[in-house]
Amino acid sequence: MKKLIALALIPVVSGCLSASSPKVTQWLLEYKGTKRAAQPAKYEVGRVSQVLVRSPYNETGIAVMRADGSMAFDPYNEYAANPTALLKGFVYDAMDASGLFGAVVNPSSSVRSSAMVEVLVSRLALDCRKEGERKAVASVRVRILVDAEKVLYAQGEGEADAKDGNYGAAFSLALSAALSSAFGQFR
Repeated sequence: MKKLIALALIPVVSGCLSASSPKVTQWLLEYKGTKRAAQPAKYEVGRVSQVLVRSPYNETGIAVMRADGSMAFDPYNEYAANPTALLKGFVYDAMDASGLFGAVVNPSSSVRSSAMVEVLVSRLALDCRKEGERKAVASVRVRILVDAEKVLYAQGEGEADAKDGNYGAAFSLALSAALSSAFGQFR
């Protein structure tokens, strides 16, 4: 009988029946910019050629910049997929909303394009370096190759308040602002 009681207590003592650990929240990224007013498109067709997120920001865990200059990854908040994968559709939507292109196509489309667009996300982090502040920050570099001859460059930055803990919305706003700023420089 003592052996049965001891065996029954093992799950309780080991924590199996105790309070569960906090759940991991997975966030989506969605373009939140506004569509530009109807203007003539500068390029007939724009192709999303390449979207990259620079390391260490290309992890599913949200990168957190700390006051001491170090970086950590939040174990309870992460992206729903790898950021590069999430941003392919995001960039497509940003290009479409920019008004620069008459049409936007994916890399695999057989439609001939007059402009190839490459996007590098060079920073994507939760900035917690200042006491009492939590901001989603994003920096992007956009390159457009026009008619396989001319290369144009632009950079954009964005940030959004993340104090409310809705990291998906905050990062969506920061990235939308960064891409809108970069695409706006090509007008």
